[in-house]
Parts: sequence; structure tokens; C-alpha cells
Amino acid sequence: MPVKIKRGSKQVNAIKGPISMQHVAEHAGVSRSSVSLALQHHPSIPASTRERIRATAQELGYRPNPLVTALMRSRRTVAHASTVRASLGFLTADAPTDRWRDATTHRNFYAAATTRAVERGFSLEEFSTSDPKMRPERLIDLLQARGIHGILVAPLTGQKNTLPFNLTGFSVVGLGTSVQAPEIDRVADDHFYAAHLAYNQSYALGYRNIGFALAADVSRRLEHRWLSGYLVAQQQHSPRTRIPVFMPETREEIPLGLNAWIARHRVDAVIFALRDPKKMSCAPAGTGLISLSVHDDSNITGIRQDEFRIGAEAIDLLVEKLQRWDTGALRGTRLQLIRGVWSAGLSAPGAGLNRQALLPEK
Repeated sequence: MPVKIKRGSKQVNAIKGPISMQHVAEHAGVSRSSVSLALQHHPSIPASTRERIRATAQELGYRPNPLVTALMRSRRTVAHASTVRASLGFLTADAPTDRWRDATTHRNFYAAATTRAVERGFSLEEFSTSDPKMRPERLIDLLQARGIHGILVAPLTGQKNTLPFNLTGFSVVGLGTSVQAPEIDRVADDHFYAAHLAYNQSYALGYRNIGFALAADVSRRLEHRWLSGYLVAQQQHSPRTRIPVFMPETREEIPLGLNAWIARHRVDAVIFALRDPKKMSCAPAGTGLISLSVHDDSNITGIRQDEFRIGAEAIDLLVEKLQRWDTGALRGTRLQLIRGVWSAGLSAPGAGLNRQALLPEK
């Protein structure tokens, strides 16, 4: 849209397209290099001139491209050019040393994101929204002072689904689906596909009464995508094998009613929205156990999410947004889904067979 500003009684000509540093220079009546130095608070430009240039830039709506800024900064620092990198922020809902590191999935996200950020010429710096010393306004000031305009948001903890952060001036991408407000682009596992695949693979192993144990609070955080995949897969088979979902409010309640639900519906395999061997092992030995989130060191049958690709793809999307200077709140968001794969294990050997113990015997 053309931009018009007035200086006194004189109207400045309309500007079409993105506002450049050259536009600011022309409207401020200075050279382009003076604009560049003024916006860096360089002492070679008088304070009154710096303020006039900054006011003109603000009036015009000029916004520097953070990637270009970082590149120019690295060129000016010739002696350290090989080590100077633009930074991206990694925003967590925990204090820096808190619980997110206890979750293998979150550690894998972070490791992959850090590696891909370096490959793309960035470093990844961690910040916490729940650090008592870091109010949201102070955090935003800190990020801006460090030239950070791209934010990767870690999965929120507990039942949090809101990010207490002003998106203005930042490109933002979330890991997983937990951030539901404000609306942001996200990269996540394809939960619908995972549950659908788990059901069909369990059926291929000979199981017929395949149930689903899922905490309601977890289902809400995932926008019921796991639940939807299971229900759709279930509809492909005989109505006699359609088992009601076992859905207590929290994960801790699953072991309490699991066996009664299994007995009532003659369940021969259970798909779990968890991978806790202790909670899963409460089921009878002849019941197949399938998890929707297994890791390399696990002997549990189920879906292996591609957590490293999710972390890498999230960085790629974030850098793409920065290159377009796509910042602020979004009118339409993207949910980029990465499919996991089926992983055979010891917990579901096939219909009629007892599984091996998932926990070491005492």
C-alpha cells in the first residue's frame, strides 16, 4: 500500500512497495549511510540528527531485515567473522533449568533445532516466560536489544495453552500443538496419522478388540487428533469390535480403572497415549500394549515420532518467515505435520501371546 507522510504543510510523495533505508534517507534529507549509522546509535551522528532519522523511519514504517543486519554486523567484525551468528530465541514456559529437559521428546526437539540453526547460520538462545526475574516486557526488550527477531516456542508444560508474549516485531513458530493462543505457526507430529496407523498395525498382528486409553487433558492439548485417528480407524472394522475409549481426566488415573475396562470390553490390545512402562504394565500379560510415542531405547511397540525432523523443520520454517519479514499475529496459521513410523517391540507380540516384561523383575 502507498505510504504518505506530511512534514509541516508539505506532503511527501507516496511510496509504493516495502520501505527501504534509501526511502528514509530521502525523506530525512541525509545519506543512506547516515541512516544506517543513526539506526545503530553510532556516535558519529549527532544526537539530534539520530533522533530525527529514527522518527522519520518510524513514521514511514521502516523495519530492518534482521538477517541483513546480522550479516552486516558479522562483516564489520572481520576478525570474528567465522564465529559471529545471528541469534534465534528458544522460548520455554519453564525456568531455564526446569522440567522441559526431563522430557526426552523436548530434549530431542531442542537438539535438532540447535543443530539446524547452526547449519542455517544462527545460534539458539534460551529464554523463559516464567522466570520470576523476567517480566514479559523486559523479555521483549532483551530480545530486541540482542537483535533477536525469530522465536521458536517449546511445548508448553502442564495444562498451559497460552503464550504470554507480544508477537509484534517477531517471527514465531511453535514446536508441537500446545500453543493455542495467540495463533502461531506450528510444526508437530501427525497425531491423527499415528493413531490410525497404530490401530491398523495392531489389527495386522491379529488383535481384534483394540482399545484406546487416553487422558482427557492430553487429548484437549492435542486438539483431539489422536482420538480422531483412532475413531476413524475403528470405523473401518466390524461394529462388534468398536471399543469405547477409556478416557479419565489425567494420566495418573489410567492405572486405577484400566483392568476393569479391559475386562468389561474383552480388550486384547490397548493403544496408549503415553509410554510409561509402569502404568502400561498394569494390564494383564496377554494384552498387547502399544504406545503412540516410543523412543530408540524402548522395547515398547508403537509409533516412533520423528522428533529430530520436527525440530529441524521448525527452524527451517522460522528462517523462511524471517526472510520474508513475516512478523506479528497471524490471520491464518499453518500446522506442519511430520509423520512417525511403526516400531515393532516386545509389548505387543501378537494376538494370543503373552508379552515380555517391560520392567526388570525385582
